[in-house]
This record gives sequence, structure tokens and C-alpha cells, in this order.
Amino acid sequence: MAHFLVEYAETGKAAQREALRPDHIAYRKGLGDALRLAGPLLDDGGQPAGSVVIIDAPDRAAAEALANADPYVAAEVLQLVSVRAYRIAAMRPPG
Repeated sequence: MAHFLVEYAETGKAAQREALRPDHIAYRKGLGDALRLAGPLLDDGGQPAGSVVIIDAPDRAAAEALANADPYVAAEVLQLVSVRAYRIAAMRPPG
């Protein structure tokens, strides 16, 4: 199993974003232990500008499949920017 950093960009579909938020959150929660970190990228005004996720997957193809299966991607609320192998060198719990 490897870690992958997934980056998404917002597409400006705020109404669809709100309507699909429960499905998006359920999808991410459904990833279980494969989801290491998730959160929105914010612009200077504090508004969503994208999202970053760190997931565990056996390989890049599997990580891309997980990234593309998010309901926000299917509805074009988020656009997949990149999926990159990632090594967690240090981690401090949020607090």
C-alpha cells in the first residue's frame, strides 16, 4: 500500500457543491482507513478553491480511480488536478 496526494480544483459550481455535499462527505467517509487526510483549499477570502486528499492505495491507477469516484468529480464540482505518490515523513495530530 502506498500514499497518494490528490489535488482537486473548484469549477465554480457552488449550487451543485451544496446539493451534493452529503454524497461527497459520505463517499469520503466510506473510504475508511484508506483516507489519511482531507480538506478544502481556501482562497484569500476563505472560500473553497479546491481540495487536497491523502489516500492509501495499492498503486497510482487505484488512487486515480478512487479520486475520480468522488461525486463532486462526476458532477464537475471538482476537477482532478493531480494524483502523486506521497511519503508521510512526519505527522502531528491536529489540535
